[in-house]
Amino acid sequence: MPRKTFAGLACAVAVGSVVFAAGYFSGPAINEITPATAAENAVTFPPLDQLVHYTTVRRGVTREHMLTNPEALAAIKAGQPVAAGTHMVLVDYQSDVLYRYLVAQKMGVGSSDWAYQWFWPDKSIKADENVAQCYSCHRSREDRQFMFTFTDALSFK
Repeated sequence: MPRKTFAGLACAVAVGSVVFAAGYFSGPAINEITPATAAENAVTFPPLDQLVHYTTVRRGVTREHMLTNPEALAAIKAGQPVAAGTHMVLVDYQSDVLYRYLVAQKMGVGSSDWAYQWFWPDKSIKADENVAQCYSCHRSREDRQFMFTFTDALSFK
């Protein structure tokens, strides 16, 4: 093997070893509990009986009932932002069995002041969900109050 190639290979192995060791020793011990991706936040679980079912989205075995309060629907129809404290709820059924809830809550008066939290059917936090991913995806709908079902809410009677 030429000397120049051997030196490059040795350098690559050394750098790779350092990167591996840094990752290995800076990570949690085998018996440590690692934090879940969904931290508890200020999102609260709303009283579902006070919300309106304004549309259903179906995809294969998934059925999602979309709920919010009447005041939010009125604001959307009037072209106004929904009020702080508003809940938007996705009730997620898989093969007709309640699987989980996604709750979006307007936390402030700004258009992007939304926070998200997943809940189990018993309304406890589903900690293995990445709620930051919810926000990043819904951000593409900022002009529609962060809603993928904005048109359905707008046309709800």
